Amino acid sequence: MTSSTRRPNDLADQWQLAAKRLSAAVSPHASLQSGIGGRSLSGPVTSNGESAWLRVVVSAKPAGKTWDGPALAETAFGDDVPRPRLLDEYAWSDDAKFYQAHLWQRAEGRTVSSTPVLTTPPHLSNDWWEHLTRAVRAVARTPPPQNRSVMTQEFINRIPRFIPVLESADLTVTEWRTAHGDLHWANVTQEPLQILDWEGWGSAPAGYDAAVLLAYSLPVPDIVTQIREDFGDVLDTPNGRLAQLVICAEIIQASERDDLHANLRPYAGELASVVAQS
Repeated sequence: MTSSTRRPNDLADQWQLAAKRLSAAVSPHASLQSGIGGRSLSGPVTSNGESAWLRVVVSAKPAGKTWDGPALAETAFGDDVPRPRLLDEYAWSDDAKFYQAHLWQRAEGRTVSSTPVLTTPPHLSNDWWEHLTRAVRAVARTPPPQNRSVMTQEFINRIPRFIPVLESADLTVTEWRTAHGDLHWANVTQEPLQILDWEGWGSAPAGYDAAVLLAYSLPVPDIVTQIREDFGDVLDTPNGRLAQLVICAEIIQASERDDLHANLRPYAGELASVVAQS
């Protein structure tokens, strides 16, 4: 559904507009959460008497990977990938800005961490780990989508800029698989497991999702060990090792922009050094 209208540019007003258009009831006490860079706003609503979650994003153009991602994910993945289901969406324009609203089922559990990086050991059951492993493998089994990539070979060829020891290394990806693309600890819930944020999914080096989860767990060695045990079949392969180097390079690159990744950078540098020598 798409329309054109003129409304104030304040994103909170646009969020209220989306709730009205999607017939979602808003509590007067609802607390809204702003996304990175102020480009999105999210909060709880009620839809058809059930708890739901409304997220509105603003973009310079009504197209692109993240614009299409949620709707495409809804049709690409089945029930073996636990996630809140997309209930409805709405898009509109205002003063050369484009807005998109997604109405989701409310996540059943709370996120394992409030930030992408794990800093303390979470209490996760063996069943939870088994469900996560199955879900990540189900995503990877999904045929890679056309024209949707988490990253390109071109980017991977540039990672020696961030990890100089790889200057003469062969960085060719020989196996591309479908990946969530942002599988960190603020995007998974506990008891039950659900995987959130399907905007950026696409093709990536085999093992990339496991590598991302590993990298954002580096401050907690016990969880690193758990991930290496559960995902060793993909991490301990040429493409899996390359995937680890890729996420290390991404963290090092991001460390120039924010404190979260700056704090994680020493861990990523150490991991990159170990993997590069393996």
